[in-house]
Amino acid sequence: MHPIISRFRTFFQLAIIRQLLFALALLSLSRLVWLLLNTKGMGQTEPVDVLFAIAWGVYFDLPVIAYVFSPLWLWMVIYPTGHIRFPRISRLLFTIPAALCLTLNAIDSAYSRVTGRRSGPELFTNLADEGNHILPYITEYWYAITALLLIIVCIYHRVPLKKLSLYIYGKPWYAPLWIIPLYTAVWILAARGGLQLKPLRSLDAGLYVSPGLTNLTTSTPLQILSGWGHAKLAPVQLMNQDSAEKLILPLKKGHQAATPQKNIVLLIVESLGRDYTGFMNGRPYTPFLDSLSRQSLVFQYCYANGTRSIEMVPSIFCGIPGFMEEHYITSVYSTNKVENAFASFRKTGYSTQFFHGAANGTMGFASFLGHTGGVQYFGLNEYPAQLKEKDYDGAWGIYDEPWLQYVIHCLDTVKKPFFSAAFTLSSHHPYQIPDRFKKQFPEGPLPIHRSIRYADYALQSFFKEAATKPWFKNTLFVITGDHTSYGLDDYFYSPIGHFEIPLLIYGSSVKPGSVDKTVSQCDIIPTLAEMTGLTAPVFSMGRSAFDSTYPGYSFHFESGLYYMVQYPLAMAMDEQGRVKDFHRQVRNEKVRQPLARHGTEYVKMEKILRAAIQVFHTRLNENTWNTNTGNPD
Repeated sequence: MHPIISRFRTFFQLAIIRQLLFALALLSLSRLVWLLLNTKGMGQTEPVDVLFAIAWGVYFDLPVIAYVFSPLWLWMVIYPTGHIRFPRISRLLFTIPAALCLTLNAIDSAYSRVTGRRSGPELFTNLADEGNHILPYITEYWYAITALLLIIVCIYHRVPLKKLSLYIYGKPWYAPLWIIPLYTAVWILAARGGLQLKPLRSLDAGLYVSPGLTNLTTSTPLQILSGWGHAKLAPVQLMNQDSAEKLILPLKKGHQAATPQKNIVLLIVESLGRDYTGFMNGRPYTPFLDSLSRQSLVFQYCYANGTRSIEMVPSIFCGIPGFMEEHYITSVYSTNKVENAFASFRKTGYSTQFFHGAANGTMGFASFLGHTGGVQYFGLNEYPAQLKEKDYDGAWGIYDEPWLQYVIHCLDTVKKPFFSAAFTLSSHHPYQIPDRFKKQFPEGPLPIHRSIRYADYALQSFFKEAATKPWFKNTLFVITGDHTSYGLDDYFYSPIGHFEIPLLIYGSSVKPGSVDKTVSQCDIIPTLAEMTGLTAPVFSMGRSAFDSTYPGYSFHFESGLYYMVQYPLAMAMDEQGRVKDFHRQVRNEKVRQPLARHGTEYVKMEKILRAAIQVFHTRLNENTWNTNTGNPD
């Protein structure tokens, strides 16, 4: 055999090379598991495109191999025969990083079905949240956890160690000096993903595959590495700043009522997607909301600005959409000077309250609302001690029905008029409902369906009791969702369907009807402000749905791209202002119709989306979110 061929063959017999190839194989297999559980999120894709996405995934696993397995690299280079002399150490140095990667990918194999994307560093924030109990997940997914543990044990015993080491270089216990810089160079190339100007990141997947396949190509470990330490958004200059401001933030002086009259109760139902409702999708899980909708103003096309509860509070109460990879509440911008809607309403004579039956530190809501202007916060700590044990769901907090009754009790005692928001929790995993209702509300095709039925019942009980109160007739009731969750149809995993939530407003002074304009969570407060005769109380990337100059749209961030939805159209754009996707998708239809990138609709949406990206980046970086520099009358 030729010496060069022999040396090349021997090179691939080295333990470090065999182990790293083994690691790539394991990551590819975990990608297949993710694919099997998230096929509905792929959209319209050809099998060959899926195969290419998986193949590109090997390239995107290189930084993971470099960073996560770096202790193994160091051990094998400095002490090349260590795997022979101390095999247990070598096995552990491989198995621990491999187990970490497989666990993170396994978590997202389930969680991505809800969020529609890979998790970043915020995953650790969510797991560490004091309101997030791990035990219910363990009991529900015990079989998956058991399988994962067995796989990890198998990996430990199958780590390839028995082939040649660096004996070929003539030294049995240490590497020759020239091999260290060689392996260092290989490590750097893998860590950077090549020789390009910037290191490989998750969002770069959009350069190689279609937007619907980027989550398949990347991985949760890479998403975490990509987001770690990225403290600030990059400056964006896509157009003149004044022009961008006028497109997105046409602020008006308007007028302010001398003595505000209407109370406001904003009911935010956990995971209430349009998918589950009867009045918007023909499902049997919300009979009370279906009947209430016939007496309400219903917004036919309302969208969440994020996919997680932690993104809901900034979107609704501060007009800050989930328009970046990291959650605003956990980002470096969380301490920016921002005024929430509660603080602004108090200036006009309202008392303000926020109710959430989970632990008071859950998702940082209490701290964030306190920092942005304050609110009277009611959490698990405030719930009557004598009722906690009976009404606690064993996972998150107080069941919806007793919690909403507690809300009514509190509203009896607060100063009028009041602006109050109540966020439910029973329709969140593990979808627990009180035992006495389990026969009344049978399970549906998905675990969440029974808890949605219960949440609907809790709302019915709330309205039944509230109707007996003297403040009822003078109150606007708003019902919406914080985000969507699992769905049965492919449509509800699309860039449009995955963000559809109901929005209805009920009150004695509200004329029943329908609003067909596209709106988002950011538009809720400006719309309520106009309905109560007040100037828009907070600076917001949203506007009143009744503003005749507002065409209506919603923004969100997904898979490294900025999205604008204006039903039935969706546009995706990267940070450089390049349109990556433009399509039309009719409600509940699986097919997305690609559209030509020209014409009036395309030009308008492209301009607005570019302006939104620039305004969002600039306002957060300059800490000027509440600065009124828009387009006043």
